[in-house]
Amino acid sequence: MNHYLSILRQFNRDVRLYLFASLLFGFSLLGGIYSLLLNLYLLRLGYGPEFVGLFNATGALSFAVFSLPAIAMANRIGSRRTMIVGTIVTLVGYASLSQIELLPNALRSNFALSTYSFGLFGVALYVVSGSPFLMSIVTPGQRSHVFSLQAASLPLAGFAGSLIGGFLPGTIASVLGIGLEEPTAYRYALLISSLLMVPASLSLLATREPEGEQEIDTRPSSGRRPVGLILLVSFVSLLHVAGEGSVRTFFNVYMDQALGVSTSLIGAMVATGQLLAVPVALAVPLLSSSIGNRRTLIAGTVFSAFILVPLATFPYWIAAGVCYVATMGVAGVRRPSYVVFTQELVPKNWRTAMSGTVAMMSGLGYSGIAFGGGYIITYFGYGHLFLTGSALTAIGGLIFWLYFRKPRGEFVTNLSANPY
Repeated sequence: MNHYLSILRQFNRDVRLYLFASLLFGFSLLGGIYSLLLNLYLLRLGYGPEFVGLFNATGALSFAVFSLPAIAMANRIGSRRTMIVGTIVTLVGYASLSQIELLPNALRSNFALSTYSFGLFGVALYVVSGSPFLMSIVTPGQRSHVFSLQAASLPLAGFAGSLIGGFLPGTIASVLGIGLEEPTAYRYALLISSLLMVPASLSLLATREPEGEQEIDTRPSSGRRPVGLILLVSFVSLLHVAGEGSVRTFFNVYMDQALGVSTSLIGAMVATGQLLAVPVALAVPLLSSSIGNRRTLIAGTVFSAFILVPLATFPYWIAAGVCYVATMGVAGVRRPSYVVFTQELVPKNWRTAMSGTVAMMSGLGYSGIAFGGGYIITYFGYGHLFLTGSALTAIGGLIFWLYFRKPRGEFVTNLSANPY
């Protein structure tokens, strides 16, 4: 533990500023207020599960498509500038999306889809360039710790955002003298959430351009391009996210419509799930140092698939809440270990391509489960949706295990102490 804390104290100013921006993203958009309330806002506007699924699928598909130009942009102007542009675009898109209630009914659907896509273009710019930026400003020995801390900071901020988000519409409704079944309270809550991208942008603006490299790549150049390897791990990522994506997209809809749970209780359960992910993510460096990133990732994937089975088979809010909390906790293991594992698989000049391609395929995975999920719910029910997500995640884990069951060294660096 003392070694862990000593490494955290060595993080430089730019790492701290980046993590602060990450906290704001988690509190407001990626797991916090906006994530909790957006689907409920759509339900209050009169939309059903089919449109909620289409809406989330369109956003995830946009994230996937925009990941490719994000790679080109990061390579051209640098990862830092790309992140800054991303936060500004995210602010404009999400703030505009929150105001769809003000439009005539005939214009709402198209405006919601277009602004959400635009906002996720900004998120794609931020996410794709974030990992290479962070890799460039820390030493190899700090990587596992900084990525686990980032993975912990997002759910920690999401915990606070979900907890506040659960009560925010009710507070706004009381002040305005309106009911919670009306969308207005949700509109103001989402606008407040999106405006937190302003300090996030300022935080990233205060960072400096990476000047030197934190590592020396001593591998002999083979002239080979790791395109096949990138495509393989990206396809695995597409399958990995199916289980988590089904829960993140439809959990609040399931609790609200199928189980009749209040917004405040949904917020409390989402917040609990986010909170559990914090110590789990912080434990990733300890797990990785003892059993390796590969085994840590495989274990996380197996649990991700298994947890969805009781969620699909026990239609009670307590069981659903426990499964959601466990899903978020396991995600805190799988995500940072996957980022470090995939980034260290390829040479430095291929890391942006790896990050962008993995992000693109993850977006496609989210899009597929969100789009198909709306129709699966309508025709077969929520249980079939969660079982589908479980099966796809398990298949992804199996493919990963089959390919990496023996350490493969064709592109692997020796920069981490125990990458396998």
